[in-house]
Amino acid sequence: MWGKKLKAREIVAKRFKSLALTLILFSLLSVSAPAQGTTAGRTTEAPGPSQALHAAPFYRCLRNFYVAPNGSNSNPGTEAQPWLTIQRADSSSRLGGDCINVAAGTYGANVLVQHGGSEPTPAGYVVYRCQVLGACRVLAPQEGHLWGFRDGGNFVVVDGFEVDGNDALLPGGIADACFATDDQTYGPGNSTHHIWLINNTVHHCNLSGISLAWKEWYYVIHNSVYDNSFTSGWQGSGISLVTLQCIDRANPSCHFGSTYVPSEMDLSFAPSFHNIVSWNDVHENMLSQSNPVPCGSHTDGNGIIMDTFLDGATNKVAYPYRSLVLGNLSYSNGGRGIHVFHASNITVANNTVYGNGRDDCLNVYALGDLSQQGGSNNVWINNISESLLSAANAGCGRYCGGRNAPVVAGDVAGVLDTNTTWSNNVTYGGIGVMLLNNGAAARYFSCINNSCNVDPLLVDPASGNFALQPHSPAIGYGKSQDYLQPALVDAGACTSGMATCP
Repeated sequence: MWGKKLKAREIVAKRFKSLALTLILFSLLSVSAPAQGTTAGRTTEAPGPSQALHAAPFYRCLRNFYVAPNGSNSNPGTEAQPWLTIQRADSSSRLGGDCINVAAGTYGANVLVQHGGSEPTPAGYVVYRCQVLGACRVLAPQEGHLWGFRDGGNFVVVDGFEVDGNDALLPGGIADACFATDDQTYGPGNSTHHIWLINNTVHHCNLSGISLAWKEWYYVIHNSVYDNSFTSGWQGSGISLVTLQCIDRANPSCHFGSTYVPSEMDLSFAPSFHNIVSWNDVHENMLSQSNPVPCGSHTDGNGIIMDTFLDGATNKVAYPYRSLVLGNLSYSNGGRGIHVFHASNITVANNTVYGNGRDDCLNVYALGDLSQQGGSNNVWINNISESLLSAANAGCGRYCGGRNAPVVAGDVAGVLDTNTTWSNNVTYGGIGVMLLNNGAAARYFSCINNSCNVDPLLVDPASGNFALQPHSPAIGYGKSQDYLQPALVDAGACTSGMATCP
């Protein structure tokens, strides 16, 4: 919901020559140079904003512009004479390789990016970069998307900001989405593609923290996303990718009449995946009871949702390319930890989800920390899912509260769950794995291929430490894949080399 060229060999060499270029996405991908600081083929980097990544990002700056709280929008935007607002940087003069360097401070204005870069290369993006990780606060002064992308705002990176929907101005936040692009807000065809959101702290937006929709090539990596969706009533979640539409002109399934031809980093980095949600720390996004939708009619407040990957024209054609949800922590959210709903071709790997389903106004037969409801060709592998039973809410409906499950899978609303694979997942707690629709999902899920009802022995999840105890059954339980480092892996987002995570 509310969504010149370098040679490819040169790009790959530049991209993967440092630690940060390995960390940039998800640290588990197989890359051309080994990651530094790794154990058992995986880095010890934790989910959430990464100082290492911020210090050595993948993008390159050919021109630099500056914004500071003591600047003026009549200035030229130099380091000595910076602009006052981030919005001032968005102009028709933007080119790929432009970096907008924002000084520490609070910026009380919405941002709408309509001018971006030109191509998927390290120097092809327009970059908005906080000069000190987490020290640039973008604070919502009014309703609407706090930081939006529309029309020509493609090939854009936002790195290292605090994006605050302003709970002080309105309980739950005055802004509806902290980051968003979507056709419903900006008009048909006006959502954007190639958006990278990295190292940001995103909170108190009343609908969604991050909501990207209606196009593709979305990268949501190493962010902290919490306390969103409180007053939305329905459809809002922490991180949402919704109704993705492909833009490849050579594919007849693409509906925007696009002239775009995938190139460069599209083909050289993680070529199996067009969209990536990775290494995010996502928690306490949920619908409150003080919203317009009555208790019993809530639907979402998930940590991460991959939602309705069907074309916007007929709502029947499945989005044809693969997406990856990898290495995330998702816990204490009102809805599901990770929810794949009416969506296909998604790989959900090495995530840790814990204690979700806290909203007792969701009237569903079973509420899964990992949830697959309708879709084809999805892969669930190497995840840890631990459920805590919530209190039942008899005043809400028949199935409100008290039915939390580590896994829920099955058909829903006429969309079949087909050709889904579940392997090397560790599940524990709640009412156990729930396979709906007369057991049809049992064709795909089996405790022979997964570790069911086994305590993963997390260090102290109630206090936010999801590291593995020394004798955790998740250690070494993961299964290598071509998109993972070719070495023995642990299940979950946190490796056995970590004392704390995140």
